Amino acid sequence: ISNFGPTYVSLRSAKHDRLTHESHAIDFDHLVQLKEFEKVACDHTGRVKPIVIMNYDSSGLDNKTRYLKTLTSAIEKFKKHNLDVLIIVNQAPGQAILNVVERRLSPISHDLAGLILPNDHFGSHLNDNGLTEHAELEKENFKLTGNVLAEVWSMNVLDEYPVVAEYINPLPIIDEQLQMADSTLALDSVIDPVCAGEEDNIAKQTRSMLTMKI
Repeated sequence: ISNFGPTYVSLRSAKHDRLTHESHAIDFDHLVQLKEFEKVACDHTGRVKPIVIMNYDSSGLDNKTRYLKTLTSAIEKFKKHNLDVLIIVNQAPGQAILNVVERRLSPISHDLAGLILPNDHFGSHLNDNGLTEHAELEKENFKLTGNVLAEVWSMNVLDEYPVVAEYINPLPIIDEQLQMADSTLALDSVIDPVCAGEEDNIAKQTRSMLTMKI
């Protein structure tokens, strides 16, 4: 067992998309079909290898190994790929230095130094107050920025293995859901600094319930 192999990075707009157990499942199903992962993830018949170990970070309920939706997603993955063993581990809070994924992303984060990403290639989507007034234009600008970053990161080679980075288009959501997402992000930006250095006293699921009442 080793940590060497290709690196896959899926880029999503934090404003227009959500990172959940469903997005993890979609990324995994896509990853095992990439030619860069063919030898690492699949056997000689093209089937996913029978033993899979997944390491989730500790942020958010959607990554908790005891969370019902996480378990349901794991069961579906186990059955879909006919696995023999599926192990899901959760990184302990404050132990990010031991997280294999965090260490893998550290080298490619250096590419951000001095990198200027376009934010209004198709025109400004903001009004004079800095608020979004053209939602679709905003999505197009975010998409271009994500594609540029994916192109930069895909030029990396880590431990003689390629990096595959892709921008993932967000699923279409209605305006009411988008406004709720904006409220959640705003609430998180206020609560997170207060909770810095403390244990996860306020779960994000609770925050979502509070957001719905605003």
